[in-house]
Amino acid sequence: MTTFCIQNGEIILPDRSIPNGTVIVSGGRIRYAGEAKKTPRGTTEIDARGGYVTPGLIDVHIHGAGLVGWETCTDEGLERIQATLLAHGILQFVPTMMADEAVIGRVARLLQNAGCSDRVPGMYVEGPFVNPAKRGGIQEAYIRPVDPDYLNRLQEIAGGRICMMTFAPELEDADKLPAAMRRLRIQPCVGHSLATAAGAARVCSRVKTCVTHLYNAMSGLDHRKPGLAAYGLNGDGVFCELNPDGTHVAPELLQLAWKAKRADRIILISDAVISAGAEPGTYDYMNKKVRSTDRGVYYEDSGTLIGSSSLLNEGVRRFIRYTGAPVHEAVRMASLNPAELLGLSRRTGSLEAGKSADVVVFSRKFDKVGAAFWKGTRVL
Repeated sequence: MTTFCIQNGEIILPDRSIPNGTVIVSGGRIRYAGEAKKTPRGTTEIDARGGYVTPGLIDVHIHGAGLVGWETCTDEGLERIQATLLAHGILQFVPTMMADEAVIGRVARLLQNAGCSDRVPGMYVEGPFVNPAKRGGIQEAYIRPVDPDYLNRLQEIAGGRICMMTFAPELEDADKLPAAMRRLRIQPCVGHSLATAAGAARVCSRVKTCVTHLYNAMSGLDHRKPGLAAYGLNGDGVFCELNPDGTHVAPELLQLAWKAKRADRIILISDAVISAGAEPGTYDYMNKKVRSTDRGVYYEDSGTLIGSSSLLNEGVRRFIRYTGAPVHEAVRMASLNPAELLGLSRRTGSLEAGKSADVVVFSRKFDKVGAAFWKGTRVL
């Protein structure tokens, strides 16, 4: 493996950033990340040209990109999605879908032999145990009452690849799901729900929990009847996904989340659909026409917002812009925090000595990638 040294960039660490710092990589691992050092003799030097040097971004909630959605994905489609994400500095991603057995099975089979499979920690299923009154974009055909046996069936169909699943904690027998999911190595997530804050806390108190796209498709912040959003904001140990595109969540509520939550418990997501990474326009998606704009993707006939048109690197930029968060916190929310949620943080997610050299060199606007490395090998 190549030994290389990245110079002339702002090094983004979990707790701070270091202007004009140095990153040294050998044997596929980070050997040093910190204050400026001379490039070791015999080492290939890479010029960051004043940009940011960050860990590879990790998007745990993405429905598609590059004009491909998981519902119709083929081998070629998977290659196009991963190439689109790679070009935006997103090195790891979790395909996200409804509880459609055919789609789950097909994506699982695609991942078995895909060249990018080691950059896909698993699959994320929204449902099927969610509240129909807060289903959002989830089709009614893929919603059903709580049934642990069906949970087992879905994981079997996925070949054990489901790593995250959203459920509504107010449903009958929902209290059985967190333990059942953990036995199947599935991270419990709560959302698409009308749960009260107290009700969610009762069901989820004994396991690590994540709130699916905070504020969206859930009971909110009513001052007398605090809902699931309040549970997410108040729970010190609760992770919260947050869509920072400025459309799914108003900037004022992004600011509130940033001020209320610990920086190590917010996970920035894209919730992107097929047109992310493509030009604005009208596209076919799930047998419907959708209109993609800079502010989101909408069903053309109804005007209903169905997903984001921006990818995670743009989300990092917008989060900084809307909240005033320091760059190291925003990057952490799109790298180390999702790695922590998925149980991967000991080996990836941050520029720390001994970890896998999953590194990206971004422009100052996070809109261009100068270089990307996966396990120390240059992939872009």
